[in-house]
Amino acid sequence: MSLLRSRALLALTSLGLCLGIAEVVGQSLQPKNPTRADGFASDTKLGWILPAGTTMQWRGKPARINQLGMRGPEPKANPSVRILMVGDSSMFGDGVKDNETMAAQLGQLLPNADVQNAGVPGYTCIQTREFLSRITPRYQPDILISYNQHSDFRKTETHDQVVAAASLGPLVGTGIGHLLTKGILWRRMKTGRSNLTVDEYADCLTEMAESQRDHGGHVLYVIPFSVDDFPSSPVYGLPEPEPEGKRLSDYRQAMCTVADATDNHCLKGPEAIRNAGLTNGNALQDMVHPTALGHQALAKAIAAKLESTGWLGAEAKKR
Repeated sequence: MSLLRSRALLALTSLGLCLGIAEVVGQSLQPKNPTRADGFASDTKLGWILPAGTTMQWRGKPARINQLGMRGPEPKANPSVRILMVGDSSMFGDGVKDNETMAAQLGQLLPNADVQNAGVPGYTCIQTREFLSRITPRYQPDILISYNQHSDFRKTETHDQVVAAASLGPLVGTGIGHLLTKGILWRRMKTGRSNLTVDEYADCLTEMAESQRDHGGHVLYVIPFSVDDFPSSPVYGLPEPEPEGKRLSDYRQAMCTVADATDNHCLKGPEAIRNAGLTNGNALQDMVHPTALGHQALAKAIAAKLESTGWLGAEAKKR
């Protein structure tokens, strides 16, 4: 028995020593919140955030960031309804002016509502979820509008270590966690997988709905559009090459499935854009980022959808 105890103690000591070495090595390799040169502020958990209370330059356009760290004006004092719009660079408004973003144009259509733009370039649903947990004590939306998808579906890249670390729980921020994150990131990039699997994506969207439900709020999920949603695209209407579960259509379906399962609503952005008579030439700046006209068409479709749900109330709809 004494021999077994000695061996067990030796094994535990060796394990502790290995973990200690891994922690020291990981801490030595972990960057200490480097200063960013692109206008964003660094954040240990989110990776990057918008610089609150400043005007930043992004994609050749000035972007006013309010005190809550969201693009646009400060929140109204006593709005009839609070609407928070989240997503990545397409929601943020790459390449368009402050008054041309989807959120700004929705606010013009619903003048008695307060509409805030919490889109952040590059954000996946996981980062949006974390941001929402931070902002909710200061800004509790009655309606959450999610445009999260492109950054979730796209392939993992080197700057996605924040997403890779999301599953590590209390290990995040430790040296061991940093080493594990590097390994996870390397494997994801090697296998060419999306930032979030379709199941991880659906779970994240569901958590958004549950958080909203806890304070009596609602969620409108808006499916983003891209260049391949127009008849002029050579792949329009053709089957996707990826296997089932890894196709963009699977992520789109997940968005509407979550909406149905949580008693919320889903708006099909590609259909809304085509119904507005737009083409890829005037609706998009590139493959995925809407023009001012694209933002406008989506804002109108969102306003009409919200009015049909009854979530706005009579006051918000007056214009």
